[in-house]
Amino acid sequence: MTFFDYFQFITLAIFLMVFIGRTLWLRQKGTKVFTLGSGKKGFSALLEKSFFVFFPIWLIEVGIHSMHLNIQFLPDVLIAQIVNNWIVQTVGAVAILAGLLIFCLALISFKSSWRVGIDTTAPGDLITTGVFSISRNPIFFAMDLYFLGTFLIYSNLFFLLSFVCMVFGFEFQIRQEEIFLSKRYGDSYQQYMEQVSRYI
Repeated sequence: MTFFDYFQFITLAIFLMVFIGRTLWLRQKGTKVFTLGSGKKGFSALLEKSFFVFFPIWLIEVGIHSMHLNIQFLPDVLIAQIVNNWIVQTVGAVAILAGLLIFCLALISFKSSWRVGIDTTAPGDLITTGVFSISRNPIFFAMDLYFLGTFLIYSNLFFLLSFVCMVFGFEFQIRQEEIFLSKRYGDSYQQYMEQVSRYI
């Protein structure tokens, strides 16, 4: 394993511990964190629920690559390395670190209002402070950075397609959330949209 393999493995472990830890903490407080696809139909529901299929595959591939396991279930064309350059990998590592930092800051700012998906029944308070004073969607931005960084470290078609799909998927989700938040919080959210950028 190289430095970048250890880096990818360790940062992913930290991300998962933070994610799972916050999820369990909120569940103990009686909050339903996962609302993906809840109350939706058609493409929106399909897109959100597909995350439960795609993300485990992505995790498995990260594990296979970072630990150099002699396992392959994707076609060669998807896992063939495109670029092998330590400078590109370093940029990827910086992107992952930035994404992890922004993700943690967003969870701190979110307090108990964090959800995975649109919670139409108990969405919590509108958060506009902390990192949310710089970006309306810091978690989506952080995830974009994380997926980009993983692609730059392992540089194959699978991780490139994963990054592109996540960017478009997150953009679609953000626009759905904006419609809901505008209805839920009215002028407060409209004013927030005018003051703070969608990403950064």
